[in-house]
Amino acid sequence: DEYLKCTDRMEIKYVPQLLKEEKASHQQLDTVWENAKAKWAARKTQIFLPVNFKDNHGIALMAYISEAQEQTPFYHLFSEAVKMAGQSREDYIYGFQFKAFHFYLTRALQLLRRPCEANSKNVVYRTSQGTSFTFGGLNQARFGHFTLAYSVKPQAADGQLTVLSIYTC
Repeated sequence: DEYLKCTDRMEIKYVPQLLKEEKASHQQLDTVWENAKAKWAARKTQIFLPVNFKDNHGIALMAYISEAQEQTPFYHLFSEAVKMAGQSREDYIYGFQFKAFHFYLTRALQLLRRPCEANSKNVVYRTSQGTSFTFGGLNQARFGHFTLAYSVKPQAADGQLTVLSIYTC
């Protein structure tokens, strides 16, 4: 998920063409991307962006947030694809259909992240029953997919939701 040591090469040489191919073969992705492009154009003038933050990072972020908030079919398709791709290198290479979208979304989050000292706060994550995660060692948990976190603690209705408090950077 981190694209260690290859970020610049990937972003310049491979990912733009890969995004074109993915959008051409997935009408849903193309539609989601185009809708997010308009939202990003309006939003980016209102915020301060870090160095190296490109339009495609913002478009991917806007697309994911919009789709996740609305729980659209694309959101569910992408989330399931990320879970499957995370099972093995082979699943990622041969079966994952959203490599460019995932790359831009991951890079957006990396570029927007501030140092822990400056940005440590309580974030509440709401998950439905049946969602699992694994602990990866001291202070690490892996959900296996992207997830939205909310700054306001949700109400747990009749035990239907598991509410986790996550301290993050």
